[in-house]
Amino acid sequence: MKKLLRYSMGCWMALTAAAVLPACDDDEAAVQVPAYVYPSKMEVKLSPELEQYVYLDETGTPVLPMMKGTSASLDFEITPDTVTYRDVKWTSSDESVATVDADGTVTAVSGDGRGYAVIQVAPVPLYAGSGIYGTLKVAVANTLVEAEEVSIEAAGAKVYAGEQLQLTATVSPANATYRTVKWTSSNEEVATIDAKGVVTGKKYAQNHVPVTFTATTLDGTRVAKKVTIVVDQVVDPEQVTIGADYDVESGYRCAINEKTLMLKFTTVPEDCTLSQLVWSSSDESIATVEGGVVTFNQDGTFGDVTISATCPTTGASSATTLRLDAGLVRELFRNEQNVTWRDAKQSGNNTSTATEWHDGYVTVTTYKQNDTAQRADFKCQSAKTWLHAGNYPIFAIRMDDVADLYKSKGCTARNITLDAVGKAGDTDFKGGLDGNNNKWLHDYKCSDGSHVFIYDLSTQKWATGGVLPTTSVATFTAMQFKYADMKTLTEQVTYNVYWVQTFRTIEDLQQYIEGEGLTYEVIK
Repeated sequence: MKKLLRYSMGCWMALTAAAVLPACDDDEAAVQVPAYVYPSKMEVKLSPELEQYVYLDETGTPVLPMMKGTSASLDFEITPDTVTYRDVKWTSSDESVATVDADGTVTAVSGDGRGYAVIQVAPVPLYAGSGIYGTLKVAVANTLVEAEEVSIEAAGAKVYAGEQLQLTATVSPANATYRTVKWTSSNEEVATIDAKGVVTGKKYAQNHVPVTFTATTLDGTRVAKKVTIVVDQVVDPEQVTIGADYDVESGYRCAINEKTLMLKFTTVPEDCTLSQLVWSSSDESIATVEGGVVTFNQDGTFGDVTISATCPTTGASSATTLRLDAGLVRELFRNEQNVTWRDAKQSGNNTSTATEWHDGYVTVTTYKQNDTAQRADFKCQSAKTWLHAGNYPIFAIRMDDVADLYKSKGCTARNITLDAVGKAGDTDFKGGLDGNNNKWLHDYKCSDGSHVFIYDLSTQKWATGGVLPTTSVATFTAMQFKYADMKTLTEQVTYNVYWVQTFRTIEDLQQYIEGEGLTYEVIK
């Protein structure tokens, strides 16, 4: 708002003096001393036409770009609105870059687009040093650096009616004089977009309507970029049904090391607004849920948890009960973002190990252990592994045996040891299971050439601690298969690992292998 009143310094001083006059005699009317309202905040204000050119610099400070010789009229806002005096003073931090007159008109003098002047508006000198002022950074360019390209980053691919979505435009090159854009919508009945790139979906008769938003540069070059966003209407689910695939009654058991589980569910109508569903967990110490994705705790809390989905507006509801089983380990390499087993990051002789993920298995590269041997231990990356020798005593890994895989290259030996560090109650368990090298209980060679190395946690002893208890959970902070002394191999090789799991019985393990479509022969 422009200044409506101006008071000279002398008038201000005179009024201030009047405020301290002595009171009149008792028989005279009391003198009414005016209550002065002082400013508490000031801001520089720009017209919408100027505001569209303002960008944020690398420090997050708003910058108004100007060409040499041009002028811009600035305004100010003073808080509170009831302030007694509105006299202000405009100043420039560098008049060789830009000047400003008493009315807030800025004139661009000279600059390379990088130098700047800070334009300040503050109360009249009576308040100098009060720290109450508003500023605007002005960058002046002698020569226009034209925009060459515009890119758009969208916070999503769709927006619901009544909701908002942020679009962000970036003008190249980075030193372009004018770095902002003008936004337009191809269908404002369906969605609008403001000067800051905020898209707002609107209620409309049709659902899933695509709207194209265009960002056009403001420097006269009219360089433009388009992006299409789908506008969805909010449709409440009339029915929701969570599938029974993972329900405890179906016999499925959840493994804590898998960390997450995506529930399968259907709705009526099929294309309803899924965000209208409210998901909840009966016991968040076991698992939480959001959008149908269940996240298991990593604190070792096991048991049953009921996951529910409800639409408050229609009353539609469904639930499933999951069982997070103590002692169940299941790594099938189906989630690249959550691979809990991989190489142990070893190196030597100018070589190092590595793991490459594939859907359903990983490929491990060895490092040169010495001139005649390779090594690549396979390690659990989770902070903790929980085993229960009573619930899931069979610990197995299906992997390539390099002694078979590289027999033609002269590999005649290798050593495999299941090695770990853990604790059950007050007892520590450390070292190799049942000794050191090649102490598995069984070795099954599968029809695809892979091997299943099998251990029994209820009978085999750890080097320290002996056999695990069968009535409680053991917590391990380190666990790996030491895979070493691959002789004689002078160059790095690879081997595949297909899964690491625990089973209740040998029969369960055998059924699992057969369920993969494999046959096997017992080597040991």
